[in-house]
Amino acid sequence: MRTISAHHRLLILLQKIAFFNEQDYKRAKKACLEGIKKGDTHFELYAILSACEISYSNWHAAVKALKGAFSKDSLHTLDWIRKRGGGEKYYHQAFYFSALDYFKKHKYEEALNDIKYTAYFDYCDKNSSILKGAILFKLGRIEEANREYLDILSRDPKNPDINFLIGKSLFEAGAFDSCLKYFINAMKYYRPKYKRTLQVLFQNKIDVDDKLTRKVLRLWFNKQLQELDELFKKELKLTDGLAAHNEVMLGLSRAATDLAHTYYYIGMVYYNLKEDSAALQNLENCLRFKPDDIDALFFASEILIKFKEYQKAREYLEELTKINPDDQDAWFYLAVCYTQLGFYKRAIEIYENRMLPVDPNRVEVLTNLAYLYAQLGNDAKSNEYLQRAKENEGR
Repeated sequence: MRTISAHHRLLILLQKIAFFNEQDYKRAKKACLEGIKKGDTHFELYAILSACEISYSNWHAAVKALKGAFSKDSLHTLDWIRKRGGGEKYYHQAFYFSALDYFKKHKYEEALNDIKYTAYFDYCDKNSSILKGAILFKLGRIEEANREYLDILSRDPKNPDINFLIGKSLFEAGAFDSCLKYFINAMKYYRPKYKRTLQVLFQNKIDVDDKLTRKVLRLWFNKQLQELDELFKKELKLTDGLAAHNEVMLGLSRAATDLAHTYYYIGMVYYNLKEDSAALQNLENCLRFKPDDIDALFFASEILIKFKEYQKAREYLEELTKINPDDQDAWFYLAVCYTQLGFYKRAIEIYENRMLPVDPNRVEVLTNLAYLYAQLGNDAKSNEYLQRAKENEGR
């Protein structure tokens, strides 16, 4: 391999530093790669290359480059990063997001290798510790995972966000029995903030009204601010209106969203454990706090259909299809509800106008249309759809 002179090496180093300081990452990256190709082994070249890759969110490439810098001179690399003002946070994200990507791709050994490096930059970062615990859990190193979680909680045991994130990481790892207690703790610690905010909102009322609270949240989430302002003045007796209480509403909406997410995950834990009644109860609690949560609307409807509560399922599905008109499964379930409630023409309209244009060969849609037309006495149309269904079976 040809080597480069010390003078040429210095010129390349100065050039890439200039590009880097000017945030011209494209030219800085090019200069770094040219230096590496010509045999330069200076740690700073790899550190700057890593920063350039971070600017493009190329997490794996950024990690590879920074590991190269560590291999050349770890102490000077860390010192260089710390002197750059916010450098620790900047480089920390490369290892975190690289590990997260590997985790999502089920490459757990690679994920563990990358997440360990985050401790160089922020030893107390809860997100990194939670991800590390989830990785260890997936690797079957259960005791180590539990120690990681207990260590995080020991720092702040009543922090609802930490409990929620631990629960979520275990949920995503498929550990449904293990994650439930963390979600329940999160809910317990989220509630006081929510209640305190409500007391401010209902300061001129005798009691907190759940129905009115849901209306307030719905208007806020739907951005119907003029109507909400009128509600503040007339129903909540807050004559200075929404503008004077905007911060309160921001706090309430955040607290409601936190509770909604927690109830949703509790519901989905029970859903995965095949405990449908408990799942439905928690999914509907989610909808109390966030009425437009499309996932809660969908899974609550699915369970209600299983329970043959078609009218209630219909109400949720009508709301869901308004919010997300592209959800084909929601339209299918809504047509099922209409069929069971005797609204055959409405069901046909959904199948023919909403679903067949998207997938003209979906067998269950064709079969259901055959049934519906038979119920309406249109045997020709029924036979036509039945024949199409047979032709598409097994495709």
